[in-house]
Amino acid sequence: MLQPPKLPSIYRIAQIILDASVATLSILAAFAIRFEGAIPDEYFSLIQLVLAAGIPARLLCQGWFGVYRQIWRLFSQRDFIAIFQAVSFYSLVLLLITRLLLPRFVVLPNLPLGVAIIDWGFCLLGMCLLRLWRSWQTNRSRVSEAPTSQARRVILIGAGRAGAQIVRETRQSPPLNLRVVGFLDDDRSKLDRQVEGVKVWGRTEQLRHWVSRLQANEVLITMPSARSDRIQQIVNLAKAENIPIKILPRVQELLRDRTLAGQIRDIRLEDLLGRPEIFLDFDQTLVPEFPSATAQIQDRIVLVTGAGGTIGSELCRQIARLNPRQLVLVGRGENSIFHIDQELRRTFPGLNPIPVIADIRHQTRISQVFHDYYPDVVFHAAAHKHVPLMEQNPTEAIENNTIASANLANLAEKVGVSTFVLISTDKAVAPSNFMGLSKRLAELLVSEIAQQSQTRFLSVRFGNVLGSRGSVVPIFQSQISKGGPVTVTDPTMTRYFMTTPEATRLVVQSLAVGSSGQILVLDMGNPMKIYDLAEQLIRLEGYVPGRDIEIQITGIRPGEKLHESLYGQNETLTETPHPKIFNLLQQINQPSSSQQVISATQDALTADTDQEIWQNLKHILSSFHTTASINLQYSKKCDRNELRP
Repeated sequence: MLQPPKLPSIYRIAQIILDASVATLSILAAFAIRFEGAIPDEYFSLIQLVLAAGIPARLLCQGWFGVYRQIWRLFSQRDFIAIFQAVSFYSLVLLLITRLLLPRFVVLPNLPLGVAIIDWGFCLLGMCLLRLWRSWQTNRSRVSEAPTSQARRVILIGAGRAGAQIVRETRQSPPLNLRVVGFLDDDRSKLDRQVEGVKVWGRTEQLRHWVSRLQANEVLITMPSARSDRIQQIVNLAKAENIPIKILPRVQELLRDRTLAGQIRDIRLEDLLGRPEIFLDFDQTLVPEFPSATAQIQDRIVLVTGAGGTIGSELCRQIARLNPRQLVLVGRGENSIFHIDQELRRTFPGLNPIPVIADIRHQTRISQVFHDYYPDVVFHAAAHKHVPLMEQNPTEAIENNTIASANLANLAEKVGVSTFVLISTDKAVAPSNFMGLSKRLAELLVSEIAQQSQTRFLSVRFGNVLGSRGSVVPIFQSQISKGGPVTVTDPTMTRYFMTTPEATRLVVQSLAVGSSGQILVLDMGNPMKIYDLAEQLIRLEGYVPGRDIEIQITGIRPGEKLHESLYGQNETLTETPHPKIFNLLQQINQPSSSQQVISATQDALTADTDQEIWQNLKHILSSFHTTASINLQYSKKCDRNELRP
């Protein structure tokens, strides 16, 4: 059934009438001022024509420029630009018509240039003043409706644009219950000045003094581009005063179509990670022989294994932004696959995600999936990752991480996959545990399969990601929520950390730089002490380490190293066109076909003891290397200089 056309609301009609009144008064005033009140008789016909035809034309012009889609009470700079463009365009057209076109058909005097300029100025000023008055009335009424409870007194760190917008929003939204009492900023040129009527009192290092003097209840960091070390300093100052502190998201997290106040959040660990921001351009062609990452995914069928996990689900989010034709979500956990499928459908309505419940170890089922969808690109993120748990279940680690990965790579070659990306780990370097050994064998098998295949095979190696399920961060957070203690295996243990979005973006970007058979290593920055990580998390929750929450040293668990490395003694990192992605050069042999290695690996798992399984696998691994240094002992402490490329 056809719906009747939607009529303008009473408010929109009122706005049009007010603008028409301003336009009428403007043209009359322009003539009166131009001729000092004595308008010649010959101009009355022109005035009548402009009023009869020009005013409706002006209103239509302003509607075309979107002026009547504006909300007056939220009048902004963008709205002013739309009015400026509409008024200027109309005045220019009016001049051209009345001075060049009309005289050819009608005997009328030319519109004086002075009248056109005065009319332009009065119209622009009058229409903007109407909207500003409406905005002022709205703000005044909101202030009068402010809650009676005492508003929280907030000091803003950073007197920039974000801080100014927060001040405006707190005034326009009394339910926020916030009152900005001052700014602190390290830019000396801003000291003792005002931003939106709020004074910049001093520098951030004086936080303690101004919190006391201004009786602040809360501190808010309004510097979306601040470095992590700077945020760390501010957090330490605030925590020393036991005052709550929050932050605006970083630049790449900000949603430009929402108010900033709605995005204020607590400080998170990634804010303090100490890693510089990484900006990626997926449209950039980095290597002449490979298209950009966007070109390799856009309108292609992409399959992700382990799509419900931390890395796999974030990979799906990044891939979805590049408009694949289909995104196949493979995982064996129905709940996690259900959640990422629903999220993608909400966030990307035009996407066509296909949830598939399948175990990568079941070759028949996985083969059916590949032949049903014939993916162009495969990201293989499914894996067992927990080191101590895999030490107790070594056959599961090898079957899932090594054998299933190799079978998946062989299947990708058979169905004509264009690019296959294996997600690896820094624990594959000189492995001292079954999990690391399983991933190292997977890297080598994938590289071996690449030698005789038209499919491009890449392995991407990186360290820990913050907040992944079962990782140290959520474990610490759970322990803190229960009152402690927080358990750390060794006070000197270090690990590499990066955020999940950062890691997955670099994995996607690797499509644009990696040649088949390469192992790519992500720049993980500097390693971080696990003990320091525990202390920071305790402080973020508002507690004092050692006083409120105890940290217990429990000792290294089976298979763990004190320090991880990104590459081994017989490996060398070389640069790629991307500064955060490195290519791993290694000396390996080609011992036999991948199928023979897979069969030998399966046979190795039939040994009676874990020690025998390890020795059998060590022999297989050694066949790839000219030299192999693999043992069941914990790895020796790495030189810090070896940790970075």
